[in-house]
Amino acid sequence: MQRFASKLSPQIINLLIAILVVMAITLYLYLIKFHGQITGFFRIGSILPLSPYLDPNRTLIYRGEIGYDGQQFLSLAFDPFLHNPATLDSLDHPIYRYRRIFYPLLSYVLSFGYRPLIPYMMVAINGLSIIAIVGITSLYFNPNPVNRWQPLLTLCIPGVWMVFSLGTADLLSSLLLIIAFYCYRFDKPLGTAIAIALACLTRETLLLIWLALLITSILQKKKAQIKYLFAALILPIFWTVYISFLNLPGAVRVKANFGYPFVGIYQKFVSLITGGLNGRNLFEAYLFILLLAILTTVLIIAYYRQKDNKLIELSTLLYSTMFAMSSMTILGYYLDYSRVFMDFYFFLLLIINPSKLPLKTGLLLGSGLGSLAFLALHS
Repeated sequence: MQRFASKLSPQIINLLIAILVVMAITLYLYLIKFHGQITGFFRIGSILPLSPYLDPNRTLIYRGEIGYDGQQFLSLAFDPFLHNPATLDSLDHPIYRYRRIFYPLLSYVLSFGYRPLIPYMMVAINGLSIIAIVGITSLYFNPNPVNRWQPLLTLCIPGVWMVFSLGTADLLSSLLLIIAFYCYRFDKPLGTAIAIALACLTRETLLLIWLALLITSILQKKKAQIKYLFAALILPIFWTVYISFLNLPGAVRVKANFGYPFVGIYQKFVSLITGGLNGRNLFEAYLFILLLAILTTVLIIAYYRQKDNKLIELSTLLYSTMFAMSSMTILGYYLDYSRVFMDFYFFLLLIINPSKLPLKTGLLLGSGLGSLAFLALHS
């Protein structure tokens, strides 16, 4: 067995470890946390109307809760073409939710429209996204043996397991982002364009990554990539125009999520300082300060290694603008900011730094404590 393992490449070993970890945590969540109910992965509350395709007697419902975003994605996956009027009633902000169509539509297509299979497919997509992120990151570092085991640090990122247990689209969007970065690094302009186009249909905030790709392409004089990036906008623009003709109810939640720069961050620190020395507040402080430390580290490394990390530097700067303008709607709860800004962790993971500086690895390993605490204690 040891001789067989020694013949495997680091990339294959990384994949095998990722598969085992994802399978183990899937079984733990499904059998222990959610008592064998697949709908537990979508944090379905009792306040909003259920999807017309969910049986209340066979659904794990958290009483007294409004639910989480996974509930919205599940409702859309059951009816991505909005054939049933009751589907709209189950969505809190239909026009906002329908912009993020790729994850529910992909789940519907891969399930061949068979609704009992759809929740399982959505969980499978998220699990496979984690494994694929490890695989693509291994290929991303392939020329650099110093970083060959770092893709496994993906498994330490708290947002990865939060998204996995809540059934949202962020893992798929992060996978598409990493594919776009990989294709850009190895001069595959068509692959970059396809990945970022689908990413924008998964989370519209990935338009910031499209902009970072465009600026980097201009600075590095990649004319073919510039052409493909403009072509990549066709699909998101078409979808936005199509939605505008549907006259869907609900507001786009930009005003609630964002405000004046640094006001939300200031309010977050005030809440942490006045929140006391209880376990929940300490956990909030740990994850928020960790996020700030990771953001700072990415910017420092990118500044000193600009030649290798121009795309990551610009992406981080653009995301930092969104972070600085975030309100307490996003920053108030660790599930929200750990999920929305999970890509900061991936920027740190992907950053090229030939020296064996332990800060990068140490921060990502430190994030593993947050992941263990979440998996063990969150209910």
